[in-house]
Amino acid sequence: MKSMRKVGWTGALLLALAMSSGAAVARTADLYEPPRVLTVGSQATDLQHSRDRIIAAGQSLGWAVVRETPELLELQYDKQGKHQVTVSVTYDTSGYLVRYVTSTNLNYAEVDGQRKIHPNYNRWVRNLIKQIGGQ
Repeated sequence: MKSMRKVGWTGALLLALAMSSGAAVARTADLYEPPRVLTVGSQATDLQHSRDRIIAAGQSLGWAVVRETPELLELQYDKQGKHQVTVSVTYDTSGYLVRYVTSTNLNYAEVDGQRKIHPNYNRWVRNLIKQIGGQ
């Protein structure tokens, strides 16, 4: 309380706002770039089955197919209309690879050659990969 008397209420308010502004700054983490996932054993299958498996896994988590070409799916995840991310999933009968394409409101940036993004992106992609593997 003594320190507040020295700086006054206006100064204390400005100090509190300055200290809290760090919390308002969005978090970032290194963008997770998963390795290619190999399909093994009984999971090895034809292209159509691989495609269907990826789509079903994505849809179960709220991902939607926004583009499709042979052996490539682009999936988009929309979190409450505020945050969106699009990934590409290239696939064949031996496995698949998930890669970042674009995002909105996830603070994506390249900093000194390192790609950064909100940590939720990394969680969403890990969950997608886990779900594809569980199909």
